[in-house]
Amino acid sequence: MSELIIQGVSRTFPGVRGGKPVQALQPTDLEIAKNDFVTVLGPSGCGKSTLLRIIAGLDQPTTGKVMLEGTEIKGPGADRGMVFQSYTLFPWLTVRENVAFGLRERGLPASSSKEIVGSYIDKVGLRGFEDHWPKQLSGGMQQRTAIARALANDPKILLLDEPFGALDNQTRGLMQELLLGIWEREQKTVIFVTHDIEEAVFMASRVVTMTARPGRIKSVTPVDIPHPRHYTVKASPEFSRLRLKLTEEIRSEAILAASS
Repeated sequence: MSELIIQGVSRTFPGVRGGKPVQALQPTDLEIAKNDFVTVLGPSGCGKSTLLRIIAGLDQPTTGKVMLEGTEIKGPGADRGMVFQSYTLFPWLTVRENVAFGLRERGLPASSSKEIVGSYIDKVGLRGFEDHWPKQLSGGMQQRTAIARALANDPKILLLDEPFGALDNQTRGLMQELLLGIWEREQKTVIFVTHDIEEAVFMASRVVTMTARPGRIKSVTPVDIPHPRHYTVKASPEFSRLRLKLTEEIRSEAILAASS
């Protein structure tokens, strides 16, 4: 059964200073099942982040609609948790206070939220840093806090827009394993936007590939690699086959985008 249904969603932005409108996203259809982990892959400017923002309710489609469990998305909501590439923690709040933010906004008593917050701080490996300020944390630790904050609010869907894009390669690999481990245990529905083909294959149960702008879905590739996944799976023949297939798809779109 589909939890999220995207029906004919497109997005055209007005031209700057009376210029020609820019179509970022062609009419797009996609269904995402409960507990699915979908990565969205495509060249720069293909509409990946635009589509994610529409699902989050942070932007409105020009045409079409997004349905979450039968209800049309009209704006932001606690049923969707969002993690951005940039570090979006509140600098005046500690790690504990950042993670508790959504629970407090919902009016959950401090006594009830304390256990939830502590649990997610443990899950992302930040025990001992509860009272640190964001400026005292590394980039990876800040993103761990952002993920804990999104999950603590118990959303139906977790939306991630290149959350590890600003991290060094070693930290990025560790964060991939951390998030995948949490998903394997909790089975949240996840939509994860990335430019990184290896990351897309390692994380996903399905990889959605998009064309160059104006973006549309080019292919949906199942990733039938068993769970739990260890980083060593990246050296397996099946992983290499999928990486090559997707590399060829993205390369052809990147060439098209560069020549247009």
